[in-house]
Amino acid sequence: MHYQHKQIGTALLVVMAGIFGFVFFMAIEKNADIGWPVFLVLAPVAFLFHSLNINVDSDVIRWSFGPGFWRKSLPLEAVDSVSLITTKWYYGLGIRYIPTGWLYTVSGTQAIALKLKDGTTISLGTDDPDNLIAAINSVLK
Repeated sequence: MHYQHKQIGTALLVVMAGIFGFVFFMAIEKNADIGWPVFLVLAPVAFLFHSLNINVDSDVIRWSFGPGFWRKSLPLEAVDSVSLITTKWYYGLGIRYIPTGWLYTVSGTQAIALKLKDGTTISLGTDDPDNLIAAINSVLK
């Protein structure tokens, strides 16, 4: 089974737009030139993390952000089990180390937890958990 899904990072983009809007209006109010440097930092970050792409093939799961930034892959033979989890809102967005292991997310609190045979866990944020779990389980069986 082949699975491919791109989740748009709505939450991340809204946060970035809010920060830029706040700084921009503060710069206008104070007559300062701080807006452009902030934009020059936030625009590349928003571009690199605007989505999370997940692909499942017959032997590997791959994920990356935006245009292919921070590409990671995992052979499915290393996966022991997969389950749906809800992450804490304060774990944030992007790439995070949480109490259960690494979390890759761009929006929302739904994720799948890949419990690996070596005992570690990798969590991938998704807005399509049922289909992603079904795709992985179809290969694991």
